[in-house]
Amino acid sequence: MLRLLQPRLLAASALRSGAASQLLLPDGVRLLRTARGGTRRHKDHMARIAKLEALAQEREHARQEQRRRVLEARNQPPVIPAFIRVRDLAKALRKPLDKVLKHTVIKANRRFHLKTKSHPPAEFRSVKHIVLPFRVAQEVAESFGMQVAYDDVEPELSNVVGSDKEFLGRRQPVIAVMGHVDHGKTTLMDTLRQQMKSGLRRIAPYEKHGITQKINVCEAALTPDVKATFLDTPGHFHFFRMRSSAAQVADAVLLIVAADEGVLLQTEESIGAIEEAGLPAIICINKVDLLGDDGDEKVNKVVDELRSFVALQDSPVLTISGKTGVGLDDLKLMVGELVAGLADNRRLDARVGPVTHAEGLVLESVALKGRGTVLRVLIKNGELAAKQHFVAGMIHGVVRNMRDAEGRDVKRALPGTVVDITYSNKSKNVDAPNEHGFFVLSEARAKQVIEQRELAMEFNDCLLPDEGGTNTRQEAEYTSTETYEDDGDVPDAEVDSDEAEEDDDDVIDENDLIETKSIIVKADGAGSLVSIQDTVDEMSGISTVRLGIGNISTKDIDVAINGKCPIFGFNVKLRSREAKLATERGVRIILRSTVHELIEEITAFEQTDSDDVDATSD
Repeated sequence: MLRLLQPRLLAASALRSGAASQLLLPDGVRLLRTARGGTRRHKDHMARIAKLEALAQEREHARQEQRRRVLEARNQPPVIPAFIRVRDLAKALRKPLDKVLKHTVIKANRRFHLKTKSHPPAEFRSVKHIVLPFRVAQEVAESFGMQVAYDDVEPELSNVVGSDKEFLGRRQPVIAVMGHVDHGKTTLMDTLRQQMKSGLRRIAPYEKHGITQKINVCEAALTPDVKATFLDTPGHFHFFRMRSSAAQVADAVLLIVAADEGVLLQTEESIGAIEEAGLPAIICINKVDLLGDDGDEKVNKVVDELRSFVALQDSPVLTISGKTGVGLDDLKLMVGELVAGLADNRRLDARVGPVTHAEGLVLESVALKGRGTVLRVLIKNGELAAKQHFVAGMIHGVVRNMRDAEGRDVKRALPGTVVDITYSNKSKNVDAPNEHGFFVLSEARAKQVIEQRELAMEFNDCLLPDEGGTNTRQEAEYTSTETYEDDGDVPDAEVDSDEAEEDDDDVIDENDLIETKSIIVKADGAGSLVSIQDTVDEMSGISTVRLGIGNISTKDIDVAINGKCPIFGFNVKLRSREAKLATERGVRIILRSTVHELIEEITAFEQTDSDDVDATSD
């Protein structure tokens, strides 16, 4: 007997079964469903089913696409960076760690030695310390019949040549001001700044002993529409590195020569930097206000001497006075014409736009009270803003705020400008960078770059002197349980008599050895620290066991106690707590406010007998 269902129950049953609307119902029932809204609910339900089916198809398509990419990735060679830990290499090659180690190192005397002959020998303390350069990783992969691809994560300054014009703009020109010490460079910059805006604080009167000991930055208006960034470089001979760095980043040079002194040692050195960098130069004969009746004769003599240098034969000459302002209008006009020529030759092009990350060069790093380490950065490309991640040397940081050359807070920094940056340090490294590239990157990329630089340093620390290989047994192979002992069964080598005589000549007499004294050096900035280190490196009797930026710390004193060495500080402070600790532990601390005075103290220490060293603070 056929049982008839009620219309509502029949419709619900059909919907649950996924049936279509072809229901064999009496006409009256259809009219009833339509009248009570059942057809509308049915359509809504079918629409939801269609959406679910479409979503399921999309998910299935995504799964298939992901599977295809995975299969393609498996067919692609593993990507290896410049340096990689051996454990990570094993994972990338999908090989057991023991097998990778057998192709990489040998173990002897509880150490792991790099096995490959195509690379200088290296020694590692344990498996977790084994770091391999790409070339070695490539050889290991080839031993398994595999190929690897090189992943270059190191950022480089962008080349504007060939860039799309829509991403190019004109940056502010950078002019390096160079010359001998006390020839009036900083006074000239002060006068230019005062002409642009009166009331600005002058720099020259506040410099220690009237000597510039860091790169000062000045922005001056050449015309109402054109500004230039001037880099005032130190003139003392100890700061050769700073002058060279400024020449490398500048577009042109102002060579300042005092009319009353003429060409001196650092004048010639500056000319050498101009020639090496291939920069256009403007010769400024300064201090003409000090000349008497024979002033023209003295100026002509200086000009003739300068013309003897090839790099200056076509350079224009101006007579000026940085103190009184004589000739400065002509100077700005001449610099403006030079800048216009650079712009016409596209020498001032820079990458700009939203897709361009900021790039630049760290000119100086200084530790300031209340602000931490401050980076003075010249922007080359892109636009720098707060909260951006960057790498500079071994530092990964996030920009907190920026100040311009006059100490004013700025929201952004454009190409050709110099800004002082305070930042939050996101890496474990605290050494302030100097003369390093400055690159804005994503957080993930910045971490990767710092990791690679740390691995490079770690690997370099493990390198051994390349003297024909390490004294390890070449037949030794790594296993996880095997131990190695030298059984002494090494046959005596036959040595030719001529070679033996040569070896005798290479024997070092103990009387010829030079006693090396250790010191600790602290400075107020990275530029000054590098300049001091350059000079100390030329002293055969001195070695530095610790370098740092900032005031004398308890850590410095602890190192001095353990190393029994003095601490030399340039333009830094010794707080009462550290002074008391140094006195109690007999640590000698010498503080000076000029580099040449500190170098004289280090030289005197080198020439002093160890027994004569006084353990007091100066």
